[in-house]
Amino acid sequence: MVFRGEPSRACQRCRDRKLRCNLQRPSCSSCLRVGSRCYGYRDVSSLRIEDETQLMHMKAASAGKLATKPKRIGQASFKLSHLPLDLQVQARELFFAYYIADFSRAWDFLYRSFDPRSAPEHLSLSIDAASLAFLSHHTSSPSAQTLGRRKYVSALRKTTKVLQDSKMAQDTSTLEASLVLDLFEKIADPKPNGVVAQRAHVDGALALIKIKGLHTFTDTGGLKALTRLALNAVVVSMSVGNSVPHEILEIREHMANYADVSHPKWRLTNITLEVIDLVCDIKKDRLTREEQVRICVDLAQRLEIVDREASPKWSYQRIYVGKDQENTSLDGFYDVYPSRMETQTWNVLRCVRIVLCDMIIGSCTNAEDAVSKRAYETIVLVVQEICAAVPQMTDCNGPARHRLPAESKSCSHAHTLSHFLDTYILLHGLYVAAWSHACPPRAKEWIIKQLDHIAVHFRVKEAATVAAILKMQEQKARIGPWEVYRIIGSYAFAA
Repeated sequence: MVFRGEPSRACQRCRDRKLRCNLQRPSCSSCLRVGSRCYGYRDVSSLRIEDETQLMHMKAASAGKLATKPKRIGQASFKLSHLPLDLQVQARELFFAYYIADFSRAWDFLYRSFDPRSAPEHLSLSIDAASLAFLSHHTSSPSAQTLGRRKYVSALRKTTKVLQDSKMAQDTSTLEASLVLDLFEKIADPKPNGVVAQRAHVDGALALIKIKGLHTFTDTGGLKALTRLALNAVVVSMSVGNSVPHEILEIREHMANYADVSHPKWRLTNITLEVIDLVCDIKKDRLTREEQVRICVDLAQRLEIVDREASPKWSYQRIYVGKDQENTSLDGFYDVYPSRMETQTWNVLRCVRIVLCDMIIGSCTNAEDAVSKRAYETIVLVVQEICAAVPQMTDCNGPARHRLPAESKSCSHAHTLSHFLDTYILLHGLYVAAWSHACPPRAKEWIIKQLDHIAVHFRVKEAATVAAILKMQEQKARIGPWEVYRIIGSYAFAA
C-alpha cells in the first residue's frame, strides 16, 4: 500500500512552485500573470490509494533485469522528453487565455467551445482559423498564417454546407461561426478590397438573426453575441461612410430590455450612431453648412454631458510628475485607469468629440466665430487627455513598471502579450488626436515620438504604420480616422 499524500487539483506549474492555484479556466491567474502556459487541472477522483504491492514487485524485478543487461558500445544515454505541442493547440490556448479571457471579454460566449470536441465542426474550424491568425499577428509566424488560411477555407466550406440546413442555420453556433470568420479577416487582412468584402460576414450574421428571430436572444451568451455584431456593423458603416443599418437599431431596441440604458457607454453608442448618419448625410450633400454646424454642436454638447457624468462608473486618477519625468509626459502629468477597457472607452468618446469639433471648424466660414473657437479649445483639451493616457502603458521605468514580468530588469526586459495589447489600444486615439487640424504642433510631435517608441520598444508594427501616415500628412491628403482604424485591425483589437 502506497500513500502519496492528499492529492491537489492545482495545475502542474502551481504544484511545482507550491503556489495557490485558483483553478480558473482555461488558465489559472498565476500562469496568466507570468504569461506561462497552464496545463490544466488534475481529476482528483482518479487519484486513489490502491494496493500496489504487485506493481512494486514487478518494478523491482524489471530493475534487476535491466541492471544485468550489458550496455551496447556506442549506445547513447539520453532522457526522453515530451513531444512538442501542436501549433494549432498552442494557438487555440493562446487565443482563449489572452484574447478572450484577458483582452476582449465580449467574446467570452465562446468559452463553451474551447474544447474542439464539444463544438460543431464549422464553429471549431472558425475558432482554429482566428486563433492561428492571432498567433501569426503576434509572432509573425508564416506557418501559423498558412495553416490559419487553410482552416479559414475549410470553415467557410463547412459553414456554407450548414446554411443549407434550415434547422442548423438557426443554431447559435452558426451565428458565432460567422462572427469568428469575420474576426479572422480583420486580424489576418485588415485592408480588404471594396465595401462588399468588408460587410460580407456582418450582413450574413444579420440575415441569420432575422431567420432565428431577435426574441430568441435572451441569455447572456446570446446577448453578448448581439453586442459583438452590433459593434461590428457600426464600425463597418463608419468605415465605408454608410448610414447605420435599420437592423442594428432593432437589435439595440431589443437589447435595451436587458441593458442599463443610463450607463455612459450605452449613451455614447447612441450618439455615435447619430454621428455616423450625420457623416453619411454630409457625404451625400444633404445638409447645408449651417445645418451641419447646428447638428455637430448639438451632438458635441451631448457628448460633453456624457463626459462630465461618466464618473464614478468611469474613473481615473491624475498623477503629476517631477522634472525628471517630464520627458515621458506631454504636460507634466499622466492618468491611470482601472484597466485597458476604461482607457479605450474614454478614448472612443474623445475621438468622436474630436471628429465633431473638427467638422465644426471646417464648416464655419469665420475662424474667429465663437462656435469655432469653442470647438478648437475642446480639441486642445481632449488631445491633452488622450496623451495623458499613454505613460501608464508605455513608460516601463515609471507607471508601466508593474506590467513587466517579475524577473525583468529596468534596463533590459521583456513584455507579456497582455502588455503588448495594452499599448495596441492607444494607437487609434493617438492618430485621431494628431490628425485634427487643431492639434497643437508640440502635441503632434510628441504623439509621433510615442508611436515610434511603441513600434521599436514593444515591436508593434501597426504603431510604425500610424506614425508613417502622420509624417506624410503634410505632403498628402489626410487619411480619415476610420480608414486608419481599419488599417490597424479595426474592431478585432477593441477591448
